Amino acid sequence: MSQVEADHSSGDSSGSDERAGGRRRTTITFYLPDVLRNRARAAYRVTSFEEQDASWSDMLSKALLAEVERRERIHNLGERFAGGEEPLTPGRPIGF
Repeated sequence: MSQVEADHSSGDSSGSDERAGGRRRTTITFYLPDVLRNRARAAYRVTSFEEQDASWSDMLSKALLAEVERRERIHNLGERFAGGEEPLTPGRPIGF
């Protein structure tokens, strides 16, 4: 697995950023398989102009927002979940 840092930018003019709410930038760190990172990089390189991605971070922000909105739609009647400002518990989750 590789470590990837993604700057979540909410300050440019794309519609997805406006829906994400806010204009502050923050850095997140997470792990993902090399294969997925490389696949995402390739997709970004080939489609960034057509998709009007301002940056690699912009594409990752759009992908993250799509998953968040999907979960809100399915699990919370399309409303935002409360408690987003609170830090996550460190470490791996214990089972599913």
